[in-house]
Amino acid sequence: MNRPVQLELVGRKIRQLRRQRKLTQVELAEKIGIHQSDLSRMEQGEYKVGLDALLRILQTFDLSIGDFFEENERTESVFQKLKSLSPTAQKEIEAFIEFKRRQETEHWDDEGEGEGGDA
Repeated sequence: MNRPVQLELVGRKIRQLRRQRKLTQVELAEKIGIHQSDLSRMEQGEYKVGLDALLRILQTFDLSIGDFFEENERTESVFQKLKSLSPTAQKEIEAFIEFKRRQETEHWDDEGEGEGGDA
């Protein structure tokens, strides 16, 4: 059976938060009012986390939904790295990004022209 990636990601995040706070599955399950077996299945991505259970988990860990679902840590870290550079270096990075965008646009345009054929 193929599990949706989202279920696994949510489960992994719950497990990570639980372990960071040094809670057992039994302890967290009691705090949020579900069976330990259900929590185990949620963490493994085998069982959908209901909204009510998720909200109780967020309350237990004192997190907002936004904090819980911060998926783009890599994007955020690239942005943080950019912000830490000098203004001159930031302009160089922006110029490079624009260069790459133009390069890709030209690449796609070149490919598109070849598809029409020569009449």
